[in-house]
Amino acid sequence: MSTRAMLVVPLVVAALFALPLPAAAYVRTVTEAGALSRWKTPCPTMEFSLGAPPPVSDSQGYFEAASAAGAAWSQAALDGVNRCTNVIFTVVSVPDVAGPVGMDYHNRLIFRQDKWCREPPPSGDDPNDPPCYDEHALAITSVFQLKNSGEILDADLEVNAYNFTWGDFVTHPELFQTNTQDFQGAITHEFGHVIGLDHTCFNPGATFADGKVIPRPLDNLGNPVPDCSDDDLPTVITQATMYVSVASPGAEVDLRSLSLDDVQAVCDIYHVEPNFVCLPPSGAYLATGGGGCSYPARPRRDSIACVLVLLLMATVARRRR
Repeated sequence: MSTRAMLVVPLVVAALFALPLPAAAYVRTVTEAGALSRWKTPCPTMEFSLGAPPPVSDSQGYFEAASAAGAAWSQAALDGVNRCTNVIFTVVSVPDVAGPVGMDYHNRLIFRQDKWCREPPPSGDDPNDPPCYDEHALAITSVFQLKNSGEILDADLEVNAYNFTWGDFVTHPELFQTNTQDFQGAITHEFGHVIGLDHTCFNPGATFADGKVIPRPLDNLGNPVPDCSDDDLPTVITQATMYVSVASPGAEVDLRSLSLDDVQAVCDIYHVEPNFVCLPPSGAYLATGGGGCSYPARPRRDSIACVLVLLLMATVARRRR
């Protein structure tokens, strides 16, 4: 659920922040304590378990797609040329077949093939914490962070390869007509959750783990985030990689390329700095928050296809569908 690439930090980008920029509607993930989510050092490395990759692609194909998804965020540039973020996503291939989800300072990208369930399973103390996921969910991202500061310490991404297959719609457009989903597009969206971004619209009624209703978030301009069910959402919201849904296979591919609001988000939160050096997470682990989205199947090419629903999966903050 994390990615990097070693990048040279251009000093000329600093001048961009003095210029007026087009309005961009991005949304930050917020803990129950009201803290904005972010990495102290935005250099997450995703350990991609490729010991037994599922069809339709192979290990190299999945690895290249995940690396490209990370590079989309790492190479964000407001002017299209000069990188303006300190985010460095790195994806490394590991020989594991799968792995656990939890706060262990290992950011994992995992295919769940034998069953679409949490590993390790929950203790059973919380009846609202089911051991298995919704069968329609294509991917779940869990983010572990400090409740009061919002500092992200760990992030894990699980991909549903039990109910669905994954491929490359650009290289193999014939997959449009199958039950296959575009892997790179979905992972690019999930990596946005990894760095602390929420969806660009809101589903009212979501609650934290203690039952408190999550207040309607504000976008970066201070505006209340509109409902995802609104029929007239502006394109600055619907064309974002962090928008909650896509309507066609082509839109799944579009998730691979950041829109202006996605770029503005990563560059505002993790703006480029001279002499930047990646450091390990700091501070003791105090609390967890979780974020993610499920990505239902696209039954037909002409149907409304992929609704990304935010799920929260930890003990401190949990959002329900």
